[in-house]
Amino acid sequence: MSHDARALILADMADLRRDRRRHFAPALVLVLITLGGFFLLSGLRPDLWAQPAWQLGLQLATWLLCLVALPAIGLGLWFPARGWRALLALAAVGAAVGAALGPGLMDMVQGTGPERQALRVDPCVTATFVEGGLVFAIGVLSGAFVQRRGRGGALWLSGGIALVALDAVVWHCPSLDLWHNLQSHLGAALGLLALAAVGGLLVHRRGRGPVA
Repeated sequence: MSHDARALILADMADLRRDRRRHFAPALVLVLITLGGFFLLSGLRPDLWAQPAWQLGLQLATWLLCLVALPAIGLGLWFPARGWRALLALAAVGAAVGAALGPGLMDMVQGTGPERQALRVDPCVTATFVEGGLVFAIGVLSGAFVQRRGRGGALWLSGGIALVALDAVVWHCPSLDLWHNLQSHLGAALGLLALAAVGGLLVHRRGRGPVA
């Protein structure tokens, strides 16, 4: 490959990333406005800053993952190696579980948690799906799901959407009940992840067509 051809390819890639950043920045602002509106209407949990330091740290890490890291991969702004992507996915899972369950996680590991309760839709489940649906709509309208040709980008974005909704409801609901947090926080986020992944892949397919 000649020096001129290489320079042209690098210039095209730089232009593509600038275009993707132009999609990312407004979408991020809209997501932050949506979160601000949610917290303004619902309020922050009164014990937010009194939580154990490790749990609060996991919640802050979840914000970083869902608002920056996962969208950056999904949009093609960041291309970590496969091993780092695997570690990032594991970190997202670990942070989400710790952020949602808190000290109750140790009760579950030790088998001392409360007895299982019947599944039910409560305000936290509703809030998770409503917040996640709004963020998903922002992703669709901003064209986020069609920025990359490969379908994997849509899955990373869906993970970010689920974590946004999870952390939002965790920062609102002060419940220390393990089963409530497991079902209505973490469980609802998992359901949202599945729906967002299917929806994101459909949007990607319609926007980009079949991948060769």
